[in-house]
Amino acid sequence: MTFGIMLIFLCSCNYINKCNLPATKIQVGTAKIIGKVDNFHQEKGKSLPVLSLSFPHPVTAEIANYQTTLNEDGSFYFEVPLECSPIVGFIRSEIFIGAIYLVNNKETILEINKGGDGNINAYIKNGPTFTSDDIQNLTKTAEELNRRFDAMMINYKMSPKEYSTRINSGVDEILKTVVENNSQLSNQVKQLLLVNYQLYLKKCLFAYSENMQRSFLKNNDSIKEKAETFILPLEPGKIYYSFLKYLNLNNPQYLYANDYSNILQLILSNDTLQIPSIKDSPIKDWLKIVKSVIGNSVGENSGFFYDMLVANAYSKQFKENESLSDKQKSNIQNYFTNTSFANILFSENEKTLSRLKQIEENKKTNLVINETPVVEKEKLMDAIVSKYKGKVVLVDFWATWCVPCTESMKLFKPLKEEFLNKNVVFVYLTDESSPKELWEKKIQDISGEHYYLTKEESESISKSKRYGFDAVPTYMFFDSTGNLKNKISGYPGNEKMKEMIEELFQ
Repeated sequence: MTFGIMLIFLCSCNYINKCNLPATKIQVGTAKIIGKVDNFHQEKGKSLPVLSLSFPHPVTAEIANYQTTLNEDGSFYFEVPLECSPIVGFIRSEIFIGAIYLVNNKETILEINKGGDGNINAYIKNGPTFTSDDIQNLTKTAEELNRRFDAMMINYKMSPKEYSTRINSGVDEILKTVVENNSQLSNQVKQLLLVNYQLYLKKCLFAYSENMQRSFLKNNDSIKEKAETFILPLEPGKIYYSFLKYLNLNNPQYLYANDYSNILQLILSNDTLQIPSIKDSPIKDWLKIVKSVIGNSVGENSGFFYDMLVANAYSKQFKENESLSDKQKSNIQNYFTNTSFANILFSENEKTLSRLKQIEENKKTNLVINETPVVEKEKLMDAIVSKYKGKVVLVDFWATWCVPCTESMKLFKPLKEEFLNKNVVFVYLTDESSPKELWEKKIQDISGEHYYLTKEESESISKSKRYGFDAVPTYMFFDSTGNLKNKISGYPGNEKMKEMIEELFQ
């Protein structure tokens, strides 16, 4: 098994008590970043760089993503809503990759310049900050952690207990070697890495059966075509989840971690734990049931963790396209002493109601579910595109489990609306790696032409010489005669997407 990740941060329980990042809490607010790239010169014929900003929304269980385009004078600006404060946001662009604190109702001034040594330096003029060395060391250390996790093997013959022990001992060893004993890291960077990295690794413990199958395929590469001979082991019993107590899930510092709400969602949806949906139950009554199921495993019977679990139970409902009932609104109002929880949930409920309204409109007009053309597999992509001959076609390969896919759709939505009255068709392809029932729910919020492919049909495209790709999201741009003009994996930003679509009309 491998643990390939990009720049996601996790934490070892052996070190959690040493973490002293600024105290953070659930708090509704807004943060602003006023930025400037000194001595910026726009190259002729090139698009202005796009900067993306991402950070956790732990109550609504999302990674928030925002984009802005650099102005010609090198200035840029973000104004973003927060669910907790302070929080660490990550800015990514072709000119700068860095970390920055986002603080409620505060403007952070960020100056970026290129030093004489060619290194990009960043300076925060107010508030807590990461130095340029911090950012470089953080990135380098994350890459080393990725490499170590990639090399951390499991054996498909492991019992659940052996697998759990291997994961737990492996993370302690790697974090101690790569982070704790690294003299080049400031305490702040160590703490951020430690407060994040454990949760990512612990997520693997929720996928024992799947990871046993991956290990089998990796260790039996020559017989992949016989993968169906591998019998998935049974999911571990409830006692297996005693690993939860070592996570210290009551620690509010986990709000800094991208994966805290992911862990909560995994607990709520786990088939073995079978925690019931919250529905209209009084929250305290629902929590009694929850504690009877996981109280011993978590090792705590009260505290911050349970407030977060309640909030995420409602967020899970939103993700299933179900708004709050009047009874639920009353339960929320009466339970949370921190009013920010209720404010966030009620705001998300309004978004859900708006989305449900859009879904109904899509059903009438803009949403089309297509049967896959019955053709030879090597001709499948051509057959799909030929249906829209005379129109520009943007094909989006995505999956329900792919967070970058769904986040990119949100970013693309205003641009998509801009092209709705033009001669453009938006086609969405996914396959059996996305559960069909979940796919059917998800696409209700995505107007356009949709296809659900079998694994073989999908691979006939992804492994083909002409259309091949190895990551989602992947986008293909076809002109009105059906010719492939561009292909790109990973969302390039709205400016670049607009540029590539408009090129198809020329």
